[in-house]
Amino acid sequence: MGADRLIFGVLTIAVGLFGLFYASGSLDAYSYFIGLALFIGAVLFMFHLIKGHYDQQEKEHHK
Repeated sequence: MGADRLIFGVLTIAVGLFGLFYASGSLDAYSYFIGLALFIGAVLFMFHLIKGHYDQQEKEHHK
């Protein structure tokens, strides 16, 4: 695992948690959906980081 993926993963977790807290403290529907969109985007990006890690391992295994 590269340091770049680790840093992006930690930042993505922070953004996802911020999105959840933002959505939970929102007073209108727009803010609620923005918070949920941040969280869902963070989850999808985290899955992308995980997929990239396993793709790299598989690529190195087949050399």
